[in-house]
Amino acid sequence: MKKILLLNPPSEKILQRDFICSSSSKADYYWPPIDLVVLSGILKEYNLSVIDAIIDKKSEGDILNFINKNKPEFIISLVSSIDFENETKLFSKVKTSHPDIKLIVIGDIAFFEKERVIQNRDIDAILLDFSSKEILEYIDNPKNKKIKDMCYKIKDKTIFNNLQQKKTFSYGKANLNLFNLKKYSVPYSIHNSLAPILMNYGCPYNCSFCSSGRIGYKLREINEIKKEILDFKKKGFKEIFIRDFNFTTNRKFVKEFCEFMISNKINMLWSCEGRIDNVDEEILLLMKKAGCYLIFFGVEVGSQKKMDYFQKNIDMKQIINFFKFCKKIKIKTLASFVLALPDDTKEDILRTINFSKRIGADYASFNLYVPRYGSILREILIKNKKLKKDNKFDSSTEFNNFTNLSDEEIQKLHKYAIFSFYLRPTYLIKKLIEIKTISQFNNHFLNGFKLFKNILE
Repeated sequence: MKKILLLNPPSEKILQRDFICSSSSKADYYWPPIDLVVLSGILKEYNLSVIDAIIDKKSEGDILNFINKNKPEFIISLVSSIDFENETKLFSKVKTSHPDIKLIVIGDIAFFEKERVIQNRDIDAILLDFSSKEILEYIDNPKNKKIKDMCYKIKDKTIFNNLQQKKTFSYGKANLNLFNLKKYSVPYSIHNSLAPILMNYGCPYNCSFCSSGRIGYKLREINEIKKEILDFKKKGFKEIFIRDFNFTTNRKFVKEFCEFMISNKINMLWSCEGRIDNVDEEILLLMKKAGCYLIFFGVEVGSQKKMDYFQKNIDMKQIINFFKFCKKIKIKTLASFVLALPDDTKEDILRTINFSKRIGADYASFNLYVPRYGSILREILIKNKKLKKDNKFDSSTEFNNFTNLSDEEIQKLHKYAIFSFYLRPTYLIKKLIEIKTISQFNNHFLNGFKLFKNILE
């Protein structure tokens, strides 16, 4: 049986390489990389190992020692636009000692810069779709010239047979025993061990500042999801972490999932990401009844003009109404915002900050703009010669300034956004009253402490 290592490489930062994206944790949270979770299901028939060097604090030496001892034939590693230079240094050391290992990579830079990444002498292949079972074909025969969803080398020739345009995908059941789940968390989670799951892949929308809509979109087979949920219940999980970019996209799918949760009395809490224009009162009530306790909504900006300009295309009145309704039925909300988008004024940023408090979100994430790999807006900035093609930034700690404000002004506004949202006395009292478990208290305290510590440094 072939040996395969699924690897999340070490980094000096708490670097979240996940779902063809990369950023560092703003606080103390770190969720399971869904790419590796999905692959643990697809590759279950092989002798599989997982090293998440970030969560388990493994060093480069630890990884090299593991490889020397266990001698995997394939390594499937996450990579990032943020830390690619250091990642490739590790790959070089691996291949120097073990030249016959096939090294396959997944990540934002690998997907959107595949022509450049595949030229690296130590990288044998790029897996462009981690939910694709074409990886099985490659592992069984790396010299097969007809494998799709991958970019790979056969001797001196590079093969790329395009991505498949499938409407559904399947990965069986993830092998969660390979992951140290008690070490992972999300900032708002209630319990200390989350069951990660993917129900749809990619995103059908094309917001100009985001790259999620450019990797394709497909649904997972609902019957397979039901079986995995029943397995979660059997194993004693109390909380599910749905990692979809947009769980609420397909109304029929959401209804069937919720009705399954209710009729089978699953009694597990779950959180998800959604879009305001995908929900209504009926579907939100059904989600609440099925165990949904929090929805992450990408609100992004505080004006309709900016919303339309960046192709988010959501009505601001809808946002206000549905945040209000979520509060009424006791579904918590996390609103994500982007500050200092290209051509933003101080008034634009303040309007967004004020809107974050006006809508009554339970949590808010304020991100300074970074031109993400693969996004339409990044390509426009490169075309207009406002950005160099190889610029790389960590969206959690760095930003690009395409405004008329100084960097110092933007940083002050960012701090103001966080302090003015989270340090309201009424907000703090409310959060303390709402805490249900010791795990939730610890999670809130540690993430809050780390968030403010990072801001003040």
